[in-house]
Amino acid sequence: MSTTTQSNEHSEAYLRDRQSWPAWFLQLQFDSTFRNVWQYVDPSAPDAPHLIAVEPEDPPTIDELIDRLNNERAEPTRAWDADERPEEEKGRRPRAPVPAKFDDVKEEHVARLKSYSIQQASWVQRSTRYQHIWNWVRASVDEDLLRPHLETLVREDGVSLQNVVRRLQAQFAPSDDISADRARQEYRRVLDTGKHGSISPQRWYEDWYKALSRARTYRLPEIEGFLAVKDFLDTVSMKLAPVWGAQQLAEVIVAKELGEPVRTLDQFGRAFESLIQHASFSSNSSSVFATLGGRSDGRPDGRPEARGYICPCKETRDERHPWKPADCSILELAIRGASTRTMSSVPSSQELDAVRERLQSKLFTDLRAILQKKGWPVSSSGSSTPRAIYPGRVDA
Repeated sequence: MSTTTQSNEHSEAYLRDRQSWPAWFLQLQFDSTFRNVWQYVDPSAPDAPHLIAVEPEDPPTIDELIDRLNNERAEPTRAWDADERPEEEKGRRPRAPVPAKFDDVKEEHVARLKSYSIQQASWVQRSTRYQHIWNWVRASVDEDLLRPHLETLVREDGVSLQNVVRRLQAQFAPSDDISADRARQEYRRVLDTGKHGSISPQRWYEDWYKALSRARTYRLPEIEGFLAVKDFLDTVSMKLAPVWGAQQLAEVIVAKELGEPVRTLDQFGRAFESLIQHASFSSNSSSVFATLGGRSDGRPDGRPEARGYICPCKETRDERHPWKPADCSILELAIRGASTRTMSSVPSSQELDAVRERLQSKLFTDLRAILQKKGWPVSSSGSSTPRAIYPGRVDA
């Protein structure tokens, strides 16, 4: 088995069974459309030729053009000779034609050569793209599955890339109803994951958008209208972005009740993604992702109870982040002078000094012990800690 085939076996677009058909067919359609040869591959289109076998015909030679012109010029004489009427009725015999020369066919010869060159260049370009798709099909379909179809098409003199895809589709493609049901189940599963699973907002959004795109292919009602928006915001308001999600959900319900315009599902999706991106660049934006507290577990002053971990990178105990301080890139930067994690901006030396000073408080006694076990140079004074040298991004 070739290296290309082996690498494809481990990719999503490798056809081996019904389950792998959707991803394989999507990749085939994308690559063929991108190379402008989908009309020769599409199994649902009218019969298309095997492009490699339909090379443009060679243009006529100079001698062929001269012979053709001579035949045209001799036609009146041949017609007169074939006429069986008396000579007085059919008139005088036409003069013998002047034999054609190169100059008589020169312009036509040049024009035909030019036309052929254009057709040939276009055919070479399209057949090369067609051959590329065929090579990909050979490498991305299990050889034992593909061989019987090729043997049948050869016997039936029906070899073409379109016919190969048609036979594979008949064997592996699920019905539209089954595909739509799978897309529906996948979309519901992604929503449930956002409500109950421990997943980052960014990862969940990526999964949701993929499921949404697949559901849109089958025009599922689950992604249309008010209920689709409500399902999305219900999910987001559970754990992913409780503050923002709950606020948007309340506004949507009120707008629906009052007959006011409601944003579409796509618009809320883009807004949520922008929120994620903004939060990843701003440590103060994480409050929109904090879980809303109820009255039973709230503070005496009526504000929600803060959730997450207290960290020296925050100026107050009210500010927290969902990851442990030992995984905080800002804290690591302040103590070790470098960070292995990506950063959006580098805190100033004054900010890092403040982080080191807060670390020395009694509140972080246990944290200092944990960091010392990790081998971080936690000192009794922030001034002895090395200055930051990492120029990357801060995600904490």
